[in-house]
Amino acid sequence: MGTFDFHSDIHELDGLRGPEGLAAVGLFMSTGAWTGSHGRTGIVPRDFAVGTAGGDQDSIDRLIRAGLWEEIPEGYRMLRGPHSDPDLPMPLWRYTDDDLGDRIFAMDDTPNN
Repeated sequence: MGTFDFHSDIHELDGLRGPEGLAAVGLFMSTGAWTGSHGRTGIVPRDFAVGTAGGDQDSIDRLIRAGLWEEIPEGYRMLRGPHSDPDLPMPLWRYTDDDLGDRIFAMDDTPNN
């Protein structure tokens, strides 16, 4: 089981503020959680991203422009933070094991991009 945490300042990034950015923020959160639970930390396959976005390319483009995603051959890589400020927001994938009583046994502490 995995969890996906993100910095609350994601809502302050250009292109993600207000109602216009809500779908992109939801896409970021949904795909982040998916990567954590499928052992694909930070890599979102193109078909999964497009399907989760309901074909809404604007949401995907907003995440790229905000510096949260970059396009790669197999789809998209979730970045550690926007290029203009590598400290915000910083996604974090945490993994737990039921045998450990849901205590963390590993953290992805890869440095910012």
